[in-house]
Amino acid sequence: MATGRTSDGGYQAGVRRSFAVGSEMAWAAWGEASGLVRWVGACTQTLTEGAQIALADGTRIKVVRQVPPRQLRLRLERDAWPRARTVQLRVLPSVHGVTVALHAEGLPDASTREELLARWTRALENWDAFSGRTVEVTREGAPKREPAGKKGAKKPPALEKGLAKRGAASLKKQGPARGTKKAVAAKQPRAVKKAAPVKKKASAAKKARRTK
Repeated sequence: MATGRTSDGGYQAGVRRSFAVGSEMAWAAWGEASGLVRWVGACTQTLTEGAQIALADGTRIKVVRQVPPRQLRLRLERDAWPRARTVQLRVLPSVHGVTVALHAEGLPDASTREELLARWTRALENWDAFSGRTVEVTREGAPKREPAGKKGAKKPPALEKGLAKRGAASLKKQGPARGTKKAVAAKQPRAVKKAAPVKKKASAAKKARRTK
């Protein structure tokens, strides 16, 4: 099967990049209506789940799923297209801050797939927060990330202001991870020393018998 070919005869495409920002900033840049121009098309209307929007280039959009700041799924249609296409944005946690993942389904041919991949790659790498680390996604296994110290990779920008502090506070609030020594120790109650049994005083009658 050709690269990106699906069982129904269409094509799919996906590209990811890591960014040294928080999820809210990434969502504002890619998931809001003003950010669609980066990867879908210029949009002036507010995005709400279930909404149907028409772009100036003739693309009709239906907002299938919207979960800020994590996921945006859109159904795209044009009169010239033989079938509808689905595109999706996901904002995922990463070692740098977040990974912005773009994915498309229902593409008609390999050339359209390559063109879309090139356009999305340029859009991601032209964003000022790009960290320089490529993330390759395949069906065979987990994503393969370019090593941070690879020669020629761009130097990651400074973290978004307050991102590291918020992340540390979030981890502290969640407490130790399950299975760690700290978590086990935290759940164990303090040992309570048992008091020594109290000896009962012998009755006066018993004492009298012992003295006889």
